[in-house]
Amino acid sequence: MTMTPTAPAGVPRVRRQPRRGRSLGGALSNAWCRGVLSAALSVGALSACALGKATGAGMTVMLIVENRGYHDVNVYAVRSEGARGTRLGTVIGNTTTTFRVRENDLQPGGIMVLQVRAIGGRSTWTTPGLLVGVGSIAKLDVVATGTTDLSQSQFYLQQ
Repeated sequence: MTMTPTAPAGVPRVRRQPRRGRSLGGALSNAWCRGVLSAALSVGALSACALGKATGAGMTVMLIVENRGYHDVNVYAVRSEGARGTRLGTVIGNTTTTFRVRENDLQPGGIMVLQVRAIGGRSTWTTPGLLVGVGSIAKLDVVATGTTDLSQSQFYLQQ
C-alpha cells in the first residue's frame, strides 16, 4: 500500500497497480477488436441487403382482409396443398387489415391460396385458388356464422 501526499490526514489512499491487459496495449487491442467487429457487421448488413434485394425483388400483392365476425382470425398463405402455410398476421374481429403477400408465398403460376383459422375456435377455412398478378388487389371477406363457422367467407379480386 502506498500513501499519497493528497490523502486527508488519517485516511490512507490506495493506489492500484494497472491490471495486466489494461495498459495502453490493451486499449489498442480493444480498439482494434471494435474496428474488426464494426467492419464485420457492416459486411453482414450489406450482404443481407443484397440478399433481400435478390429475394424480395419479386412482386407483392395487396391483400385486404375484412373480418365481419366477432372472433379474431389468423391468416396464412398456403404455398402447396397440405402445407401449413406462412402466417401473414391476425385480423381482429370487426376490423379490416391490409397485408402484402410476397411472390414467394404464392403457389406456382401466381395462384394465391389462403387459410383462415379462428382464434379460440376449431374452425379453419381454405380459400379456392385465385390467380393474381402485378398490381392486383385481393380481397378476403371473413364471415363467421354460428360458432366460428368460416365457410360463408369470400375471396376475390377487387376492381
